[in-house]
Amino acid sequence: MLTIMACNHSRASISITIASPNTTAGLILDSTGAIITQGFARVGKITGTIDLTKGDVSWGNYNYWNNIFTDVNTTTGGGGSTPSAWNFSASGALTSSSSSVSAAVFPQNTLLYIWAFKIPKSLTAGTAGSNGIPTLLESDFTAGGVEWALLAADEWKAPADLGSVSLVINQITPSDTRQSPVIGSDLGASVTMVPEPSTGALMMIGALGIVALRRLRKV
Repeated sequence: MLTIMACNHSRASISITIASPNTTAGLILDSTGAIITQGFARVGKITGTIDLTKGDVSWGNYNYWNNIFTDVNTTTGGGGSTPSAWNFSASGALTSSSSSVSAAVFPQNTLLYIWAFKIPKSLTAGTAGSNGIPTLLESDFTAGGVEWALLAADEWKAPADLGSVSLVINQITPSDTRQSPVIGSDLGASVTMVPEPSTGALMMIGALGIVALRRLRKV
């Protein structure tokens, strides 16, 4: 759940808090449906054209989305004071907050997105870049194991100055006009990430191998 509310009495300023409601529903899960303990999420808006053909996890597609994604917690993104990322906890929850987000950059009714990542424990990626946002490298995608999801719901809109709104994962439905999850799969109360194509292919090969083995044993 993301909660957006007024942070103080100054105008044109809001704050954003992201937190999972519990450990059994309303979560962002990996491609196998397991909780994520090594990863982070970014929150912001998309300022360009959404190309649904670029959903596969790859270095090129990462750069595409990165170029049109405006974070709430950077100077250019809205001046928020969020730490470098919202990180997944051991229970799969997301916690932390950002204050002093500019309502001039995120005016009322701006659609907000969660761009969430699962990364292998071996990666050093996730360290803050020059803009305070975790940066993935091409080598991270070469090493394999990166997964992601891009989420939005019709209700996920920035409030007016000093207003508040909650962004809840289970608000995502197939009927959303934003075709959300933009990247990922809707499980009803939770959503799952998309794996790298190589990982997905290996999972499929493994599943086919098991089926073939069972058939041979029946012969």
